Amino acid sequence: MIFAALGTLPCLAQAAETAADGWRILPPERVWSAQAPLPPDWPGKATRVVVETTSADGQRVINVTDPTYQAYLPAPDRATGAAAIIAPGGGFRFLAIRNEGTAVAEWLAGRGVAAFVLKYRVVQQDGSEEETRRKSQGVPVEVQGAPGVADGIQALKRIRDHARDYGIDPHRVAAIGFSAGAHVVSMMALAPDAAARPDYVAPIYGGAFTSGDYHLPPANLPPEPGTPTEPWLAPPPKPAPGRLPPFFLAMAQDDVFVGQGVRRFYDALFAAGYRPELHLYFRGNHGFGMKPQGSTSDHFLQEFLWWLEAQGATRTAPP
Repeated sequence: MIFAALGTLPCLAQAAETAADGWRILPPERVWSAQAPLPPDWPGKATRVVVETTSADGQRVINVTDPTYQAYLPAPDRATGAAAIIAPGGGFRFLAIRNEGTAVAEWLAGRGVAAFVLKYRVVQQDGSEEETRRKSQGVPVEVQGAPGVADGIQALKRIRDHARDYGIDPHRVAAIGFSAGAHVVSMMALAPDAAARPDYVAPIYGGAFTSGDYHLPPANLPPEPGTPTEPWLAPPPKPAPGRLPPFFLAMAQDDVFVGQGVRRFYDALFAAGYRPELHLYFRGNHGFGMKPQGSTSDHFLQEFLWWLEAQGATRTAPP
């Protein structure tokens, strides 16, 4: 595949690769028009210049320093107007670009959802991956992942700004992320500016892995004086201004890496009045993604699509 120069505005007239069932892959777009902002003291920066590299089998990408996103657009006769930004995982050392990125995008595009695979910035490797792992030890996840979160928020802004070019509704954009990518999309959902948040959020075997309290905005307004305290007598709650978008969480119960963190995030959301959808699969381990496990976790993406439908994200025609 030959890509156009990065940074050009998305245009459906550009050369694109078309799949057999009509969905198309557009050239990648830079997330930032200028150099991506990076704190000078960010501990993930290498001591020398590094080059983005994809593994020979196409499964992994390392040393992302100029973040991009790539659009996978459904065939016009199947397009629903819904969209999803996809953030692969990889512990902020690499991106599992196939299993948790392009394979997800192809599946969604084939079912009418425009998908955008995000290559966000990760810890730079100027040595072996093991050396990078050691360098990252002791560094809080929210510090390692801060550039990736900024990339996600900026990518969402760009995609919404060019929603008409992509044939999507700017108010029906989901963000789905895996492991470290789940942290990225969760923090996108917690952005202080409510207008900068995705419309729907799906952390898959992950969540907001922060070291302190979440301080989530309340989901609902306080009950009016005199409101019955019994749940079966109380009127329906009134959504509070600035509430977070709906959440879809999924993980395997034999996932020893993030199980406690996912439950902690779910409990915090529930305590703040939210009712996220939660799928706890019998098995699947960590990082199942699009890799068949012979478990019910194999169907997580279909359940995510059903959840989007239940939210009303895919019911109406594109704008």
